[in-house]
Amino acid sequence: MDVVSFISQSLSQAQQRLLATCDGLTDEQAEWTPAPHANSIGFILWHVARAEDRVISRLQPEKPDLWESQGWRLRFGQPAESPDPGDRPGLHALSIPDVDPLVAYLEAAYARTMEYVRTLTPKALDEAIDGERTCGAMLRHLVTHKNNHHGQVDYLRGLQDPAWDLPPGTGMVQR
Repeated sequence: MDVVSFISQSLSQAQQRLLATCDGLTDEQAEWTPAPHANSIGFILWHVARAEDRVISRLQPEKPDLWESQGWRLRFGQPAESPDPGDRPGLHALSIPDVDPLVAYLEAAYARTMEYVRTLTPKALDEAIDGERTCGAMLRHLVTHKNNHHGQVDYLRGLQDPAWDLPPGTGMVQR
């Protein structure tokens, strides 16, 4: 297996598992937090989709991000300038929509990612994108980021429902 196929399959599996945690998710479950300062599933899903959209936009600077170009910001009722990623109170003050638009944004960001990945060659992964980070490093971060947050969503689903579990075989990419 070549490295681009490995990245593609890793992103595919992370996406499948993340979407599986959304299956049957209610708006109330998406808004729930185990503590006042904790993230909700809805916030985590928004964060994952927004981060993926930003990463791919940095890798394809000639194409605007989906957040603006497809009007996701307006659908979510968020300001043009998002709070800084380190501004947790500011980020938590943002309006997070219901589950359906969150999942739709996750799917749109992922579709754009996979369109981009299909254009890559192994050599392209070593190209510097922003002075220091390479394309490969940014995609590696995207894979780990999605997996990390999938685990958080899965954990929160388990806190809400002790019988919760991902469907058997979820996310197993067969090739």
